[in-house]
Amino acid sequence: MSGTGDPPVLRRVGDEPVLRRLRDDELPAFLRAFRAALGGVPDEADEAAAGANIEVARSHVAVAGDALVGTASAFSLTMPLPGGREVGCAGVSLVSVRGDHRRRGLLRGLLGRVVDDARDRGEAVAALWATETPIYDRFGFAPAIPTVELRLDRTHASLRRDGPWREVRLVDRAEARRAFPAIRDRARVSRPGMLSRTGGSWDRLLRDEPQPPAGKGPRQHALLPDRGYAVYRLEPSWTDGAPTGTVVVQELHALDPEATAALWRFVTDVDLAAATVAGRRPVDDPVLALLGDQGRARVSQDWSLQVRVLDLPAVLASRSAATDDHLVLEVTDPLVAGNQGRWEVAGAHGLLRCASTERPADLHLDIREVAAVLLGGQRTTQLLAAGLVQEGRRGAAARLDRLLQVDVAPWHDYMF
Repeated sequence: MSGTGDPPVLRRVGDEPVLRRLRDDELPAFLRAFRAALGGVPDEADEAAAGANIEVARSHVAVAGDALVGTASAFSLTMPLPGGREVGCAGVSLVSVRGDHRRRGLLRGLLGRVVDDARDRGEAVAALWATETPIYDRFGFAPAIPTVELRLDRTHASLRRDGPWREVRLVDRAEARRAFPAIRDRARVSRPGMLSRTGGSWDRLLRDEPQPPAGKGPRQHALLPDRGYAVYRLEPSWTDGAPTGTVVVQELHALDPEATAALWRFVTDVDLAAATVAGRRPVDDPVLALLGDQGRARVSQDWSLQVRVLDLPAVLASRSAATDDHLVLEVTDPLVAGNQGRWEVAGAHGLLRCASTERPADLHLDIREVAAVLLGGQRTTQLLAAGLVQEGRRGAAARLDRLLQVDVAPWHDYMF
């Protein structure tokens, strides 16, 4: 492997696991191995969609005998950085190691291959959703895009301004598939971190449901033409004869303030519902300012998108600068040698540049901390207070925060 450290030492009695690329004819077995490692079984829809969704050329397996005992893959995505410029992003997914093959270096080997592939493709970052974040911490991934879950009680969800909610209409799957992607594409340019979306991802979100899951109502597609959409379902329940259902919002995007008010009014005023829950929302969601009774909203931390910097000078030079300043970062990266060293980061006239230097470091940090602050999702001063970065020059952490300041919080809205 290039740039990811020494090859893993794989110890196995009998058949020694072999790492290699996935073959086309192994797609069903790949998906079954992944689901089994997470304690599940793929349904027919999963298996039918596997060929369209999984990029075989970017998928790797660990094989022991004739069994797949480890899996890892990536999607070819792009990520907008502050300032609007996009860079290639490896959307790492479907990572698993079978229980009887854990702690033998397979995860390191599989992720190493995915990272090497991404760097060979010129992708500057990688990203993943981690069910167990500490697993990926040691591979340089950091919670760069925090999200929140909102719970809004219907009786306390009145908004301070109204929108054209009467123009919102429920549409079928086919119309949603035509209209929603263009709206999201327009919305994503205003948010650092909001990754592009594959056709397969849209198909999964909007796929046919002959029968809703147990205890849930049918998925609804709400459209405010050319201005916004929401995907949600009602989970009905009753208490002492009174309806106490919950509206679960899977996605909501709006392109202007009036559309924002209209769509939130629509999903918080649903018959038979007592509350609306929306997960993976931006930490600065405008609905929090719209609420007339903000203290009644329940806001809790949700999953963060984990980001890994693959090409530090390229990614820093691709984002905007909020101030004119320059400082030297000394970065450690045990997996990608090209990121390691001292880098002079300079902002001028709204642009950022990054170049190798021998000058003394103003700030010492690991590549993980670079990822954490890259999009504005975390503050360097908080990492300093936690002892995760060290200043070579007093005030350097605050200066880096000012240099990387963003107008809106980064956000990513769907799991891949």
